[in-house]
Amino acid sequence: MGIRMEQDGRLRRITLAAPEKRNLLDAELCHDLLGKLREAAADNAVGAILLDAEGPVFCSGIDAEAGADLFTIGKRISKPLVAAVKGVAISGGVGLLANADVVLAAQGSSFGLTGIREGIWNEALYRAVSGAIGERRARELSLTGRVFSTPDALAWGLVHMVAPAFELDERATEVATALANANVHAIRAAFGS
Repeated sequence: MGIRMEQDGRLRRITLAAPEKRNLLDAELCHDLLGKLREAAADNAVGAILLDAEGPVFCSGIDAEAGADLFTIGKRISKPLVAAVKGVAISGGVGLLANADVVLAAQGSSFGLTGIREGIWNEALYRAVSGAIGERRARELSLTGRVFSTPDALAWGLVHMVAPAFELDERATEVATALANANVHAIRAAFGS
């Protein structure tokens, strides 16, 4: 299917809906995702965007040359971008998370910049991740290609909040809805503070 969109009040949910391909960012999915993010950003009825994915893999990587636009989109849209990751986020998936303003992850999720294992280096992806977690950490992860855990992602600032898998959708929706409605009290409550 590719991308699915839903509108709930001022919240636009954009879902990677290609679980049969493990939500791999191929040229078509990159193009569609960029288009949907730009469309949501330009829509006055949208207050915030929630990015999530179908299936056990948030995103298994990228096999397209869409990096510069895709991995800088978070800085170029004016709406808050919230990401909810459950399962595996590899390479391009980590780049998407690095673009989000707020990232929620399910306990037990895993992350990695594994492109080096296939001899792939995506400069735009690397820059997005280094902006989120720091240059030294991004370089180490990119050069080793090692997979890291949800607690590591939280400690390094890639993820801002962790929830049990069965609560992730509800928690992410609460945070994104509060941002969409600019409700600071609801945002604090969603983060438990």
